[in-house]
Amino acid sequence: NLKLVYGDNLPMPQKALLNNIYKNFIYLWMEFLQTSKLSADNINEHFNIQNFELIDEALSGNKGMIILSGHFGNFEWLGQLVGLKGYKLSGIAKRQSNPYVNALIEKNRTRFGVGVIYTKNSVKVSLEKLAKNEIIAIVTDQDARDRGIFVDFMGIPSSTAVGPAVLYLRSGAPILFVISIRKAYGKFDVFFEKVCDGPAMQTTDELIRGITQRHTLILEKWVKKYPEQWFWMHRRWKTRPYEETDIL
Repeated sequence: NLKLVYGDNLPMPQKALLNNIYKNFIYLWMEFLQTSKLSADNINEHFNIQNFELIDEALSGNKGMIILSGHFGNFEWLGQLVGLKGYKLSGIAKRQSNPYVNALIEKNRTRFGVGVIYTKNSVKVSLEKLAKNEIIAIVTDQDARDRGIFVDFMGIPSSTAVGPAVLYLRSGAPILFVISIRKAYGKFDVFFEKVCDGPAMQTTDELIRGITQRHTLILEKWVKKYPEQWFWMHRRWKTRPYEETDIL
């Protein structure tokens, strides 16, 4: 994937970049296994949060809110952050094929009142929760196969899930993007920014594509700035447009 995006012009020496990518990945899962150590009392010791007031602003419309992120920094702890701040949040997730692994992940994810919505019937359940002015969280940067639409990500057409755009257009729930920038083990700068807000609109292919491209470019901005903190091990560009041959 690095070769596909950067060719021979990596953003830092190859050895250092690979070491930092794997270190971030190892830190992520070590932190995830220590999720129980988080609390409302110590959350600000782990996170330096910018623009958190955007959550209250978004929820003031009583249409719920959609939070998007990517597999970046420690995306797992972002849900815990919002839950520990006292907000009702549910994340959409794919059920793991191994039931023991799934149980472990679900236990950690739901430790502080955060809910899990599995992908089957996720749109219906999410719309119900948004109608109750709750928050839906989605990580949006995996290959969406033939269920997605192609938008530009890192200069490459990338099959991307349409769920966030569909939820927004059907509910009018504002969309925020949140990213965690690792500063050290267990220490992050967190940034919230608006993707779109406004009344529910007719669901059209053009609007879905525009919203999907918008939040994808926000993630791209952070990946370009901190490439070592994104999960490059995903087969992000596995699905290709019909007119293209495989590139991986």
